[in-house]
Amino acid sequence: MFKRFSDFITPERSASWAKRLAPYGLLIFAGLTAFIVAGAGWEYTNSSQFCGTACHTMPPEYEAYLLSPHARVDCVECHIGRDYIATQFTRKAQDISHIVRYIGVVEYEVPIYAKKLRPASEVCELCHYPGKFSADSLREFKRYDAEQNNALTSLHMVFKTGGGTIREGRGRGIHWHVENTVQYIATDEPHLEQEIPWVQVTYAGTNQVETFIDSDVDLPADFVEQNRDNIRTMDCMTCHNRVSHLFRQPSDAIDDAMSRGLISPQIPYFKRNALAVMERQYPTMQDALTAISGLNAYYAENWPDYYAQHRTTVEAAVNTVMQSYQTMVFPNMEVSWDTHPNNLGHRDTPGCFRCHDGNHLNEGGESIRIECNLCHTIPVTNRPDGTIPAISIENHFQPQSHEDSNWLSRHRFEFDSTCEGCHDIADPGGTSNSSFCSNGACHGNDWQFAQLNAPGITRLTNVLPESLPTYPQSDLTWVDLVEPILAARCAPCHGGTAGLYLDSYDGLIAGSNLGPAVVSGNAEESMLVKLQRSGHPNSLAPRELDWIVQWINAGIPYQ
Repeated sequence: MFKRFSDFITPERSASWAKRLAPYGLLIFAGLTAFIVAGAGWEYTNSSQFCGTACHTMPPEYEAYLLSPHARVDCVECHIGRDYIATQFTRKAQDISHIVRYIGVVEYEVPIYAKKLRPASEVCELCHYPGKFSADSLREFKRYDAEQNNALTSLHMVFKTGGGTIREGRGRGIHWHVENTVQYIATDEPHLEQEIPWVQVTYAGTNQVETFIDSDVDLPADFVEQNRDNIRTMDCMTCHNRVSHLFRQPSDAIDDAMSRGLISPQIPYFKRNALAVMERQYPTMQDALTAISGLNAYYAENWPDYYAQHRTTVEAAVNTVMQSYQTMVFPNMEVSWDTHPNNLGHRDTPGCFRCHDGNHLNEGGESIRIECNLCHTIPVTNRPDGTIPAISIENHFQPQSHEDSNWLSRHRFEFDSTCEGCHDIADPGGTSNSSFCSNGACHGNDWQFAQLNAPGITRLTNVLPESLPTYPQSDLTWVDLVEPILAARCAPCHGGTAGLYLDSYDGLIAGSNLGPAVVSGNAEESMLVKLQRSGHPNSLAPRELDWIVQWINAGIPYQ
């Protein structure tokens, strides 16, 4: 065929057309083969299986990823982003440092942290449109008390996801942070961002700029200048940092399993015993699984009658705990729920309280708002009789005190009978869930990350007025009794609303567009009393209404 290789590469002109085309055919074949192999290799190295098992050998992140809402989103979508292949290649080449560390040239980092994620505008927002407005959503959280033999508590909240734009008359709720520009400086590791002493907000529409600083952190005068390169703009991943790689708290994992029937709440004190085992540290996964499996022997020894009758139930519960534990703790990689805090929420990690802790103040001493009902309704739990209390969606009336951004801090020092005008104050500060002021979802928790007890905010808010308003229980006159009540409770709204002026005696007597507000000598026919008893948004305290009834029946004396 060919005597020499050179004859194949450069055949004679007299050679057949097949011999002359052969080198070009081979070149095309080699090129296509190289293209196919390189393309297949590129696709494989971009697959989540390769990222999670072959390359980084990081089972913690990969196992959590497989259980996440993004389980069908390739790892490279977030870690190198969508772009031209040349740009993707150079970004991916930077990760060679992981290989160098893994083979021992440089000390390998454990636990692993993602430090070069693409910005949310190049990742999240390609699928999740930031200007979208989301309606409120009702959520129920089922929690089982470890110390009360798995006693169930159902907690209900309406989440105000919100979003949208100011232009549309929206731009509110949790996604308010999307419409307004929020910048911050974290002083801990940049991949953790748990300590944020400086926050600056630029309000959409007005471009007003406001700066908030942690009142208990002594920042140098040139702090911002020194950290100019560390200023971050808040985006999706500031809060949703563990959306694809969540390592759950043991308590949450057991609550979830019990609520779905995978673990029976009827097993005596199962949550308490399971937590006691799960929250320990173990040198290897096998040691941990051996300890968890020991729960079977524990129940056989300490609850022999129950175990004999419900052995299958107990074994199924123990197996569920073992499976769950393997998705949240990885001893070899030193990974657990403590190493990778979840910023979505504020119960187990600082999360929202990194900034909304009540202790970040502007120049006027106003804090970043911390009211619970900014992002969700006041949480309510089932009452002792099992009934679900009504969830207050929105209260249009807000006393002037509640408009104070430091109200939640101040409320601990300012509490009197006027609160019962709007709230049931039985067992105030308790946890019996028998009233608004006895809310176990609020008072029954140690909000360790809210800085309401910080020295700075305590000095600012624990300032009682020189003379608290007190209403006389005698001299039922306008001057001594009714005017102080109406001035504090009603006049802020009714200074002309519906044609009613309650800031003066003559205004009250003149009535409103609907007719007389009071009928001298006949409280039951007075519109003021009727509206109060029919459920006015700003209800007077019972004793205050009783005094006004007596005053009306006495002939509405001025003084």
